[in-house]
Amino acid sequence: MCIMNYSDIHDRIGSWYHHHGRHDLPWRKTNDPYIIYISEMMLQQTQVKRVLECFFFPFIERFPTLQSVKEATLDDVMHAWQGLGYYRRARYIHETAKIAAPSLPTDPNRLIKLPGIGKSTAHAIAAFSIKAPLPVLDANVKRILRRFFALENATDAHLWEKAYLLLDRNDPYGYNQAMMDIGATLCLPKSADCKKCPLAGGCHGKEDPLAYTAIKKEKKRAVKTTHYLLLRRNRKILMCKRSGPLLGGLWELPSLDHEPAGCKKLFEIMHDYTHFRRIALIYRCDRTDISLKDIEGEWIDMDDLDSIATSSLEKKIFSTLSESDSD
Repeated sequence: MCIMNYSDIHDRIGSWYHHHGRHDLPWRKTNDPYIIYISEMMLQQTQVKRVLECFFFPFIERFPTLQSVKEATLDDVMHAWQGLGYYRRARYIHETAKIAAPSLPTDPNRLIKLPGIGKSTAHAIAAFSIKAPLPVLDANVKRILRRFFALENATDAHLWEKAYLLLDRNDPYGYNQAMMDIGATLCLPKSADCKKCPLAGGCHGKEDPLAYTAIKKEKKRAVKTTHYLLLRRNRKILMCKRSGPLLGGLWELPSLDHEPAGCKKLFEIMHDYTHFRRIALIYRCDRTDISLKDIEGEWIDMDDLDSIATSSLEKKIFSTLSESDSD
């Protein structure tokens, strides 16, 4: 493979990052691999602004080290993650702490063996904590590479090849941070400000950048109907802890795939997930209406509902219940 000399582009990228990079992000003010790791996990599927405004600082205050995550229960970690969605990430963090604490490794070959840490995340932790000469390949960087090299229908393997080719090995920290910032501010999915982009001088796709945007397969959103049971005992509500990949570890009302006999339907809520839409039908069930022997749950005091980890759907349900109770 012919190795191109991109030193001029590296210089322009470095200069651009010096003047325009997001240096004030808290995870860029440290070389602590744990802090960098938490930021990388939070930023998957979540915008920087939302992570900063609502989640990063409270989580780090509650769990300042990987050891503190290890010593916590999964419930504690899930509760701190509430609202971020994609709860599998929180479970991965807890599993990783159990394996790696008291400190997170910085060797990418060791990092990639930990739960939920893929190649790009492993490279990011290594590049940003010890300045390892490795490229990061998040969605923003993929978009830049497709346009820079004028790649149509490029596979991840092809993009990794180009990522290594363009990498500035003399400054992997600044280069990778700059590439992510350029993708977040200039080389956007639906527009490209090529006049301000430091890669424009060598970009093969700048004449028509949108032609090299990733092709998204249209997927028909599936609709699932679930029947939730509201079972009360004095000031307590019966709750179950979910298992499995979707929302595992979160608490929810008991549910059935069919309409419960003898229960009164109160209302329904529509809630969208990434790949499907759920229609939640909520029923009030007296204890005489339904057998509890097959329900593995716990009676939770209504005043304690805010202290357990629940999904956004559950919060919608309880909010609607609260409104109806006050009417």
